[in-house]
Amino acid sequence: MSGANTALAGRGRAALFVTLAGLSFAVSAPMAVVAKPAHPLFIAFGRVFLASLLLFAFDPAGVVRHARALPSSVRLRILACGAMLGAHFALFQVGLFATSLPAAVSLISLEPLSVVVFAFLVHGVRPTRREQVGVLLATAGAVVIGRAAGTGEHKLAGDLYVLGAVSLYGLYVAAARAIKDALPARHAGSLIYGVAALVVFVVLPPLGALDGVTSLPAKSFVALATIAVVPTIIGHTSVQAAARTLPPAIVALVSPGETLGGLVLGAAFLGAKPTGMELLGAAIILAGVLVAILGPAPRTDAPCVAEDPDARQTPGA
Repeated sequence: MSGANTALAGRGRAALFVTLAGLSFAVSAPMAVVAKPAHPLFIAFGRVFLASLLLFAFDPAGVVRHARALPSSVRLRILACGAMLGAHFALFQVGLFATSLPAAVSLISLEPLSVVVFAFLVHGVRPTRREQVGVLLATAGAVVIGRAAGTGEHKLAGDLYVLGAVSLYGLYVAAARAIKDALPARHAGSLIYGVAALVVFVVLPPLGALDGVTSLPAKSFVALATIAVVPTIIGHTSVQAAARTLPPAIVALVSPGETLGGLVLGAAFLGAKPTGMELLGAAIILAGVLVAILGPAPRTDAPCVAEDPDARQTPGA
């Protein structure tokens, strides 16, 4: 195959990956809305619990073998990563239910830039000029979305919960980078998801998140299973596989793909149409993300959102 044909095939594979992975993650927020009246914290718990269980079922002996062989320092880091990831999902689900779906899926696209910021704060990886411009532009978009609060379901408190989830995701990835070579991603995912499920489960009884679980409609459990399988396992697995061969900038494109897909799915099937200000803010955020991740050449030391054992991986929703 000629060099031109090889490059064309590579671009086609990259485009297919971005489309499919973005759509997989885009299912998360709309399905969480479908899962109502389930409590948002129960949804956060259920998605990581089922994901951990399924990943463990794929290779229980391998998960146990690697868990036993890990040094104590790596085990502690896995515990920390699991705690942060559990808090991330909990904050996102609470925020999603406390604000409009368009606002939530727009703000969650800030995650790649959160990774850039915490890579600098934790590992000293200085952002490029394009990344700095992207952070400023996306921050401006987040401010625009915040100014739209108070219209319909859009509430500032919900936006702040989602922004808290975004911040935790950046910190999570910064911590997870140190264990990416310690064990296979699927085994790390099973362990981290398990810790995340335990962390969220602890707060379910005191906050009344388990009240009425047995009387939830079947659609709530179907939606919960869909969230665990499609964005959490299928989406994350495809991102991890692609991250081994595709440039980090291409992998990071899953995030704006998730936002665009979530907006389209929410409007088409749930009637969650964004307001003009939400659309403007989303457009500015996506522009900032694209400016940051579509640089002329990826750096070898740049933080790759897709290298962490979870997913995102660019998207965290």
